[in-house]
Amino acid sequence: MATMGVLVYIDNKQEIIDEFSWLYKSMIFSNLFSRAKIIAVCHPDAVAALPEDDRIVVIPSVPYVERNTDWIGYGFINSVANLCEPAVIEECRKYDSVLKTDCDTFVTPALTSFTPTGLCFGFGAYAYEEEVRRKLSECSARWGFPHSGLHNVGASVLGPSEFVCNFVEAQLDYCNRLLDEEFRHFQGQWPGWCKNVVTMYAGELALRRTYPQQCSLGLLDHLPYASRVIGSDVLHIHAWHTDQYWSKHQFRAGKYAGMALGDIDRRTSGGYCHWLAVAGIDEVEAAVST
Repeated sequence: MATMGVLVYIDNKQEIIDEFSWLYKSMIFSNLFSRAKIIAVCHPDAVAALPEDDRIVVIPSVPYVERNTDWIGYGFINSVANLCEPAVIEECRKYDSVLKTDCDTFVTPALTSFTPTGLCFGFGAYAYEEEVRRKLSECSARWGFPHSGLHNVGASVLGPSEFVCNFVEAQLDYCNRLLDEEFRHFQGQWPGWCKNVVTMYAGELALRRTYPQQCSLGLLDHLPYASRVIGSDVLHIHAWHTDQYWSKHQFRAGKYAGMALGDIDRRTSGGYCHWLAVAGIDEVEAAVST
């Protein structure tokens, strides 16, 4: 059976550590651990907070932003740059495929039997303004490759390990080029051309440089809504910023505290995320065996 590494960066923040537990429990419930390991690139001070499990490969890594003053104030860079370190790339290449994602995500049973042959993404939401699309096309042309018009590439990526390694390294390259050429003295404002989403811009440009003819959008980062039943076309769910059920922000605020575990409908995307966020590891393991 083809092997998979699930690659995440874990910062030393309690909410991120809590979110990692959601991903971890989803891998138990989905049985993805039958052919996968988590590659946990982790802030050294957060290592002790992770579960002790041989299926988690922990790589301690000081945040990139703490070692590179150019990026002070932009912690999102860690989720790209820390994943490009030699020890991480070496570990990734041990697997047939790699899913690079965020901690606030949930894999589903459909992923267990899925084998990517190119890069698979979800949808992003950073390039709906004409200004942003124009600037991305300008950067693409300036750096030597035409832009095909494919925008809003999602944050998570799944593909053959060599593809994902090449993509992430290109993404970091374009983060730095965007900083140097576009955002050194300019912050911008969302939803226009804006430094706050540099990693997303860089992901789109990295795809143009690497595998623009070998990619699929819409397979990952599904919304955690109760209106969507989980089928074989839902591989992976992302707890996006939303107030609609299931909302991680409403969850943390205690809005769903009155719902009993047994009343949560985990057949839907929203219920699946909610159930896994609430259930203990013993309850998840028991549900798998029944």
